[in-house]
Amino acid sequence: MATKSEKEHFDKLARLGCILCIHLGYGEGSPAVIHHIRRAGKRSNAPVIPLCPEHHTGNSGIHGLGRKAFEKNYQVTEYDLLEIATGRIAS
Repeated sequence: MATKSEKEHFDKLARLGCILCIHLGYGEGSPAVIHHIRRAGKRSNAPVIPLCPEHHTGNSGIHGLGRKAFEKNYQVTEYDLLEIATGRIAS
């Protein structure tokens, strides 16, 4: 279960819109859901990024393509997107 602080952080990220759409130059404001970047350990401790439904679970998304194909297709990693998103909410 997410803490109040985590929920506020997730909300702030989701309000950015899809960080991949922003990175690709499609503009801001696309509705976003929170994607947990997979790594060892608990999902609740994983870093998160905001992705639109298509880039999250759609055929051209991280779950549709798989991580390696996603990174190859968009020439960006989940951690690159995390850095972009973190920079945008910090400013």
